[in-house]
Amino acid sequence: MSGIRRPIGGFLIAVAVLVAPPAGYAGFLHFSGNVHAVELGAVYRSGQLDRDDLEALIAQKGIKSILNLRGEHPDVGWYSNEADVVRRSKIVHISIGLSAREEPDLATMRRLATVIESAPKPLLIHCMGGADRTGLASAIYEYSIAGKSADEADDQLSVAYGHFPWLWSRTGAMDKAFEAFVAAGAAYTQMAEAREGNAQ
Repeated sequence: MSGIRRPIGGFLIAVAVLVAPPAGYAGFLHFSGNVHAVELGAVYRSGQLDRDDLEALIAQKGIKSILNLRGEHPDVGWYSNEADVVRRSKIVHISIGLSAREEPDLATMRRLATVIESAPKPLLIHCMGGADRTGLASAIYEYSIAGKSADEADDQLSVAYGHFPWLWSRTGAMDKAFEAFVAAGAAYTQMAEAREGNAQ
């Protein structure tokens, strides 16, 4: 029996060693609000901020609109606090509900791109932790609006922002969604180029 316990114990210790640093970093990001600039002066990203931190960020960055990726929840404290801050700050509030564990369809991602492009700037994008759904929206912004390459834009879905799509996590759905968005854009460009070629 002790021979069985030793390998299992060693395995659990190895897992703990691997998991502890990311978990610690994720904890730091959570308590710090996970606030980052996607593009200085234009687009910012964060986790869910409390009333005071949100007011401070709005004042500091001159935020003109907020894109909430958690959806509308008027009877829940975080949402009503955010809505109240938005009302008093006289800025635009947009809610689109996404799941961090399910790939949104192409129509939803295109709507995200449209909303991000047209929203008054500076814009703050947030979900609960600011890592997964916010990472996808930020990647879409960089790729389809800011003109970054797919590889550069994909950096918005990285451990630097607390995105850990491994082990037990199902948030790899956000990576797959961005890949699908890029592939659909490439296919659309190819079709448009083919139409132009045929018309000449």
